[in-house]
Amino acid sequence: MNTIRTLEDFISLMPKGLKGNIQKARFLYLELGKRSFYDTEYSECMFGEEEEYTKYTYKSYTDPNIIICTTLSKQFAKLLEMARIPCEIHKDNLGHYYITFFDESGNSHVTDITNDLKNIQFGCRTHYFGKETISEDVLEQIDLELKYISRAKSYTDDYWNILQERIEQSKLSLKEKLEIILGSLEKYGDIFKPRNY
Repeated sequence: MNTIRTLEDFISLMPKGLKGNIQKARFLYLELGKRSFYDTEYSECMFGEEEEYTKYTYKSYTDPNIIICTTLSKQFAKLLEMARIPCEIHKDNLGHYYITFFDESGNSHVTDITNDLKNIQFGCRTHYFGKETISEDVLEQIDLELKYISRAKSYTDDYWNILQERIEQSKLSLKEKLEIILGSLEKYGDIFKPRNY
């Protein structure tokens, strides 16, 4: 994975042949998601403190990118704007931030990169990128073109049923089952990475 130090670096990494706003937005969504980690200490220790919230609200991209939804949504919106993709930031009634972007036909697509971080980092299907407006088949084709998946290696969650069957059919102790699960997860992502910073 290439080192990215600024948001401009994401734009310079964009493949030249990307077709349309959906494919460009998808590339930026996946790349920012691979490099961003939700700061669990924020919600546990500092929630509601104005000074701490302000720090996150105006935090620029850093490597590693430890963030909350406010920061990540602003970063993603900035990337979309830099790629000339119209977008809007929204805040729900619980204070959670998410983004809507627009394709060339003016159709809006809702995204929530914060809630998709775990999916992106483990190579799974995303659940919050154009969920109501972009079909899974279209996303799969885009993901193949972006090399997020390949014909030889699909989404990680396509393999969970194999893991489940292996655990259910064997007479293993709980400890052995857990070791199999954690060993399998390490094939697809670093389970310790979000907490190492």
